Amino acid sequence: MSARRNQSRKFQGDDEQQISMEFVFPQNRLKIMFALFLALFLILLIRIFYVQVIKADAIMALSKGQHMVPVTLQAKRGEILDRNGRVIVANVKATSYAIDITKLKNKHGIATALYLAIGESVEYWEKKIELGKGQYTLLARDVTARHPMLDTIKDPGFIRQPTYKRSYVYGSGAAQVVGFTDTEKRGLAGLELMLDSLLRGNDGKTYMRRDAVGNLYYSHEIPVSEPTDGHSTMLTLDIELQRIAEYELSEGIRTSQAEGGTVIALEPQTGEVLAMASWPNFDPHDRSSATPDAIRLRGITDMYEPGSTFKLVTACAALEEGIIKPESMVNGMNGTLKVGDYEIKDSHPIGKVRFTQALEQSSNIVFAKLSDKIDDFKFYKYARDFGFGIILGIDFPGEVAGTVKRPKQFNATTKKFMAYGYELGATALQMVNAYSTIANGGVMMRPFIVKKIMNPNQEVLSETKVQRIRTVLSEKTAKTMSSMLTRVVEYGTGKEAQIAGLPIAGKTGTAQQLVNGQYSKQDYTASFVGFFPAYAPKVAMIVMLHKPKASIYGGTTSAPIFKKIAQKWITASRIPVTNVEESNEQVRKRVQDSSIVPDLRGLTYANAKELLHDIGLRIKGSESGTVISQSKKPGMWLEKGKVIDVQTNTIGSAGSQSKSFMMNDKQMPIVVPKSNKQSGIKPMPDVRGMSVRRALAVLHSSGYKARLVGKGKVVSQVRSKVDAKECVLLAR
Repeated sequence: MSARRNQSRKFQGDDEQQISMEFVFPQNRLKIMFALFLALFLILLIRIFYVQVIKADAIMALSKGQHMVPVTLQAKRGEILDRNGRVIVANVKATSYAIDITKLKNKHGIATALYLAIGESVEYWEKKIELGKGQYTLLARDVTARHPMLDTIKDPGFIRQPTYKRSYVYGSGAAQVVGFTDTEKRGLAGLELMLDSLLRGNDGKTYMRRDAVGNLYYSHEIPVSEPTDGHSTMLTLDIELQRIAEYELSEGIRTSQAEGGTVIALEPQTGEVLAMASWPNFDPHDRSSATPDAIRLRGITDMYEPGSTFKLVTACAALEEGIIKPESMVNGMNGTLKVGDYEIKDSHPIGKVRFTQALEQSSNIVFAKLSDKIDDFKFYKYARDFGFGIILGIDFPGEVAGTVKRPKQFNATTKKFMAYGYELGATALQMVNAYSTIANGGVMMRPFIVKKIMNPNQEVLSETKVQRIRTVLSEKTAKTMSSMLTRVVEYGTGKEAQIAGLPIAGKTGTAQQLVNGQYSKQDYTASFVGFFPAYAPKVAMIVMLHKPKASIYGGTTSAPIFKKIAQKWITASRIPVTNVEESNEQVRKRVQDSSIVPDLRGLTYANAKELLHDIGLRIKGSESGTVISQSKKPGMWLEKGKVIDVQTNTIGSAGSQSKSFMMNDKQMPIVVPKSNKQSGIKPMPDVRGMSVRRALAVLHSSGYKARLVGKGKVVSQVRSKVDAKECVLLAR
């Protein structure tokens, strides 16, 4: 019994142990499974962190490489404007064409479309396509030409990219000043180079998404880094005057058979450069024409011996120091003077005459002898004060200082030769700036060409301040010199520059050029420098010709070019031509007490009022709308304080009657058709003489449609017979 009980207890213990073990094993299994799941979860988290954080950029780049194509959003390069806001350098919308060679299907179709739109040949484009590599190969950059085939191509490997192309609106006009850019829109020459960091802007970036079949498209979900457009700049140049100068210079070079030439025009009171031209020239759109010789702006980079135009400095020094007076008697030695081993000769021999007459006939002998009376140091000081031998500081690259000997370098003949423009090196800019100083009453201004820098919203960021360099001589001496220079044009060697009714002060120059250390008998520099109107100067200008062949004299080659430019500028900028019978004092007073009537047509009433207020005139009319007619003709001189009646487009609504204004003392009707009362057609404004742009603005603001024939300025206008609200314009 005892044994059986013990055995029973043993079995019972075994059962209890088995039950206990069965209970423990499930608990361990759960723990192990939990640990395994936890480990897997941690591994997954680590992998997610690795993929989404550590390798995110690399994976995104790989994804973009497979499903997206990077696209540069090109910034607009800043415009370059003239002093009147006319665009000289602009941007035009264009398209660049590229291929993804891995997705391209129709090579021949794309090659054909490019041939039809751009040119070259189908074979040319096929070969270019075959040379393509990777996802982006540029085929054609900044294409402005369009063809329907290019717009309808659906090939997944064909990429169109909107861009902008640099457009030089006036072709070669002011090309040497504005310069040009390379294919990447980086400045290479001129202001494009000098102001590159301001004009360039910053490109943006985005991606084009590729769909399942390979087509590319823009997606609003993709972030875009917007481009920042470049700043614009306004110059002191007047592009119309610049083009006149360039044309007349090229014609004068052709006539005189010269090898090159320069024209520079300044505004004496401010130093602003109105025009700066050199020949030969180039077209910025044609890089093959942009040779180093054509790009060079000779007026500031090239030195020359000025010859007789430098007599201005000698005369001013002697007058200011009280050494001589205009009426003082001098002796021209009948055209020949022996100086050591040298002989000084005059082209226009004179004997005993007044100093004024010696300047009129440009006597080298009189000025050589006069220099002996001027102290060496003072002579040098006047030359330096007039800006010779130093940098004037114009805001344009490449200016040279020229050369002027110091007094300790003078020998027995140096001052005699310098007195009439030899043994020194000058630039055309220095020479015209010296004459501009006389025109400004003896005060020298720093010449400059960049007027304003503006942001893309046309807000002015910086503006060049007019800078006075120094007072070179007294206003009295400057006026005396102006009077003497006027006589040079009236009675002396500058007669070819005369314009009836427009007093011009100026001086001719003819200088032999140094060739291999010897003064040549064939190579000359011919020039004419002056300013006008002589007693209220608006423009100082130099015309210089390099090696003319038809005639070597400045009076017969450069002076006529000066005259032709001045004649056209009188019309273009409305410089007054005076009555030849008026005295100089009357001319001066009339100019100072009067203002030139501007063309108000196309301006709002508020803008017209502000413009007239600035020049001392007043306005009368309806204070709203756009000016479509004015009582005083644009360009005429009007006494300050006078009123100009204007008509705006708020007048002439339905039921209005014919109106009229006094223009040039004649009643000028604004014709309203008889049917106006019923039709409500407004009076047609007179837009003749306006630029096409302004004429269209005036007509559109008056409710008229316009049909244009030609380009340039409007010479005639006719109401359409088909549509009474349409005006047909003829422009030339």
